[in-house]
Amino acid sequence: MKIVLIITICYLLGSIPFGYIVGKLFKKIDIREFGSGNIGATNAFRILGPSLASLVVIGDIGKGIFSIYLVKYLNIDSSLILTIAGLAVICGHDWSLFLGFKGGKGIATTFGVVFVLNPTISILALIIWGVVIVTTKYVSLSSICAIISIFVFTILFKQPYEYILFSAIILVLGILNHKENIKRLKLKKESKIGEKIKIE
Repeated sequence: MKIVLIITICYLLGSIPFGYIVGKLFKKIDIREFGSGNIGATNAFRILGPSLASLVVIGDIGKGIFSIYLVKYLNIDSSLILTIAGLAVICGHDWSLFLGFKGGKGIATTFGVVFVLNPTISILALIIWGVVIVTTKYVSLSSICAIISIFVFTILFKQPYEYILFSAIILVLGILNHKENIKRLKLKKESKIGEKIKIE
């Protein structure tokens, strides 16, 4: 029962829609009505600007970090429970209870989770994300490359099999969440970073 409660709490933490909250608080808009309709950092950047988007990023990463530290604080150091908790908070972000089970794509929250599970892997993934975003200007492509790198590094660094399974699952989720972006990338119609959408 304790484990079920912890997983539920992690899901609820993940469900906190920072993109939606920041948009409402500071711009009095529903961010879902503009741009891609996503509550994540990329759409927040285009709709709300870099300053407010940074709050969204901090919130989304923070809830991933906080959830795993919460599990550790409760003296649960099982790799299996940690990864299930990680999946719960990511799924909460992707399918938020507070937004009718819709949400973001989970990349920032995933980074927060991985940062606690293995800081080295998260930093390497962030470097790859940065290199791809600088060279291509495509956030979606950089995010996909980052989650692929997490899976690869988890294997190369011989992490527990639970972490490898976790990285495989988040890779599949990441690809599925970016399927429309992948289509636009193939058609060369994907928006690049810095393209701000005007709010009427």
